[in-house]
Amino acid sequence: MSTPSSQNDSTRAGDAERIQVAQLLTDAAAQGRLTTDEYEQRLAKAYAATTHGDLARLSVDLPDFATTTTSGPRTPAPSTVLLAILSGFERRGRWNVPKRLTAFALFGGGVIDLRYADFTSPEVDIRSISIFGGQTILVPPEVNVAVCGHGVMGSFDHVSEQGTPGAPCVTIRGFSLWGSVGVKRKKRKSN
Repeated sequence: MSTPSSQNDSTRAGDAERIQVAQLLTDAAAQGRLTTDEYEQRLAKAYAATTHGDLARLSVDLPDFATTTTSGPRTPAPSTVLLAILSGFERRGRWNVPKRLTAFALFGGGVIDLRYADFTSPEVDIRSISIFGGQTILVPPEVNVAVCGHGVMGSFDHVSEQGTPGAPCVTIRGFSLWGSVGVKRKKRKSN
């Protein structure tokens, strides 16, 4: 499979190529080759890129081995269920975000942190249910978020500002009953 840099610079880029470059930039940031600010700026540009040339310019100063470690876009991670029944769950750090994720908390709680995660699909659907429990979902500034949840004798946060055009879109659905689902935009920590 060819990388975006090997294609004609004026050829329009698709979601798969944008995700591939986003993963390459995440790898470079994890290796300490990009600061957090550089990473976030390039990531926003990668999601907004329209051509292969736009994408190639984002990784031109990275070493050759960084571009060869990504053999192509990753296939979407399998659907995942996170359970917290009288307990808790955490999904933090570098992990592959599935296209569909279900999080359920009953007398428990959990954290889903998408700030350092690899998006393997341009659209992600999170079903979040909290009954006498709480969940926190942290999203980075560039990701687009749509919240369609409701709180009954509890709360379900709604995020108003949008992310970067072309960035992954995360739809959060569900409800909380005597519990909470907190959705918060949060920047990555500086190196």
